[in-house]
Amino acid sequence: RNRKQIPIFAVTALMMFAGSAYAQTNASSVNSSDPIVQMRMKKKDANEVYKKSVAAAGKERDAKVKAAVDSAVADAQKTGKDPIVARRNATSQAKKATKADYDAAVSAAKKQRDTAYAAAEVKP
Repeated sequence: RNRKQIPIFAVTALMMFAGSAYAQTNASSVNSSDPIVQMRMKKKDANEVYKKSVAAAGKERDAKVKAAVDSAVADAQKTGKDPIVARRNATSQAKKATKADYDAAVSAAKKQRDTAYAAAEVKP
């Protein structure tokens, strides 16, 4: 029993040491005076904002699609039609209807990210 636990303890100890060393290297790079490191951190922050904006646009679109699909399925069940076919058709139509708004939101987020990237570029 003890022989089986030795590798587990060794791996756990290694992970603890590696995790603390990794955390220290990240913390030191945040306060770095190196312009390249600062540029990378600014780009990373801009990319986080972009990802959050795209995720919000996706959630908004998914909510609209879900509402349309739920309504179509309820109507199909009331009228005796196949709810699976109604779900498929409603999903397709709702995604087409919300595509322009979603694409506009993603495009705006991309422009914002690209602007932040350009501002963060280090000029030699």
